[in-house]
Amino acid sequence: MKNYIFLLLLACLSSCTNEYYTEDITENKEGHEYIITKYGAIGDGENDCSTIINKLIEDLPPSGGVIVIPEGDFVLDSPIIVNKSFVTIRGLNTGMRSNIDVVDIHKLLGPGGGSKLILRRANTAILIPIMPNLGGLKNRISGVEIKDLMISGGASNNGIGIDVKYDNDRCRISNLIGINLNYGIRVKSADAMMIQDSWICEVQNSIEMTDGIQNMISNCQLGAQPSGITCKLVNQTNFLFTNNHIYPDGSKNLVLDNCEKINVTNNNFKSYYVGMLDINGNHNLVNGNIFWLADIFKNQLMGYNEDYGVIRVAGNFNMLSSNIVVCNWNNLSIDPVTVYSLAGKGNSFANLLIENQNSTRVFLVNESAKIYNCVPVDKIKIERDENVNLE
Repeated sequence: MKNYIFLLLLACLSSCTNEYYTEDITENKEGHEYIITKYGAIGDGENDCSTIINKLIEDLPPSGGVIVIPEGDFVLDSPIIVNKSFVTIRGLNTGMRSNIDVVDIHKLLGPGGGSKLILRRANTAILIPIMPNLGGLKNRISGVEIKDLMISGGASNNGIGIDVKYDNDRCRISNLIGINLNYGIRVKSADAMMIQDSWICEVQNSIEMTDGIQNMISNCQLGAQPSGITCKLVNQTNFLFTNNHIYPDGSKNLVLDNCEKINVTNNNFKSYYVGMLDINGNHNLVNGNIFWLADIFKNQLMGYNEDYGVIRVAGNFNMLSSNIVVCNWNNLSIDPVTVYSLAGKGNSFANLLIENQNSTRVFLVNESAKIYNCVPVDKIKIERDENVNLE
């Protein structure tokens, strides 16, 4: 028990050093709500509302407050800038998500109504900008919450839904719909951020997070377009990616680039292309997921060769356990690889249930990789260097 308490305190101290200036959380009293239509905003898909919303945020006290986006199409010609802590931007509801691209700005009301922010001349809907230091310390933004609304790029992919450019902690994004955007959410230097219960699809790239610690993405439906990446995590530590459903269109579903101690658990991945999971890092765990490569399009290899792999693992001491991997290969590829791991050492694959139709090449791994109780390992081909370590 004493060891547990010590480790908990150590984890808190690691993210709460005196490197940062942060408003005292005790100042965050229950803030007032400001409904933007009471201050002149019109949700008609025609009038710019960014100036009104930014003025409301500027006038909030240090304890913050709630900016309410009612039902309607609220057009943005400039980003909504959140440059102080404890600000909440919330809608009344997201409306009905749609898988049909709109053809002009006047049809954005769409089925189901809802609270919508629509990019017109703005390149970003909600922006946390780079902040000046205070007293020589980083003035990071704390306690921002964005929820219960839709962000649309308009008639085609355009701009960024939420762009967090600066150090931040304890920010929350929930019940968000993102459509027709270049990036649904892009975040830098987050500490203890939560993205949950959101639908961010029909975008070029769904979520990209760089340089963070103790963050989480959960219970989301995410999807990207064929030339994009659904979720890319870069330089993340102690990240939880759980209970998400990944739509199939993105050329890559989940990329972990230079990440450590990432927990990828209980997700449902579907893709039409190789590179569904791409890990480059150390001590990451992938457990209890379903990976399904579907045979829909002819170009499953996306220009790569047959060795590329559906799941790619580099780095050291990564563990994939108790996952289901189903590959419905088409007849245009000759024995393509399912699991590729030629870089790094000590990577382990345990209790994987693999159905690999039209290919006998499941594992292409180096001599340090360990494979335990993978079905049907006894019936399929494993390629590696000498000194095979199959247990």
